[in-house]
Amino acid sequence: MPRLIDLRRPVVLASALSAACGGLGGVPPDQLPIVKGADGREYRLMERGAYKAFYDRWGRLQRIEYDSDGDGRADRIAHHDGTRLPHLIEVDEDFDGSTDRWEDYDAEGTLVRVGVSRRGGSPDLWNVLGPGGQARRRDYDDDGDGRVDRSELLGEGQRLRLEVDADRDGRPDRWQDWRKGRLVSEELDTDGDGRADRRLLYGPDGVVQSLRPLESDAAR
Repeated sequence: MPRLIDLRRPVVLASALSAACGGLGGVPPDQLPIVKGADGREYRLMERGAYKAFYDRWGRLQRIEYDSDGDGRADRIAHHDGTRLPHLIEVDEDFDGSTDRWEDYDAEGTLVRVGVSRRGGSPDLWNVLGPGGQARRRDYDDDGDGRVDRSELLGEGQRLRLEVDADRDGRPDRWQDWRKGRLVSEELDTDGDGRADRRLLYGPDGVVQSLRPLESDAAR
């Protein structure tokens, strides 16, 4: 089971970072020191205590780093790439030096997606948020190839539908309908054409009650 994520507590840093670094809209003074980043590019650096703001040569904000525990390593990195608000914030929640939470924001600064890594490394579970910050979908990359293998559609925290790419070809081939935490039916694509051709119906005990061909398949 993936670890629980408190989606009501997004790590929103833009306001604090803006205040600490003198605002995100202005061009940094020419006297700011030039440093070389880990990517080999040169930046103008503004430091304000635990905050570091990196600008490009034209004065456009690229990212802001925040070292909340003072260990010399940034545990919050807000990626701006020239925009006023961050589009991505990387978070090291356990302060081990590695990112374990990724937050995607839209152009208005609203948190729209939260990713975590269940195995360490790149994110392999994404919580897609709807109005009010509630998760409306979860996307899983179970084999670590960077592509979604399972998607859960949610309603009021309950699983409503599950789409599975069982053969890892980039397309779903199993579609499950759930009601009140119980699997009630499942459609299968058994011939790999991208369309369901079989339907399974499940009883209250989770046992298959029937297996039926879909009408479109039976007519061929």
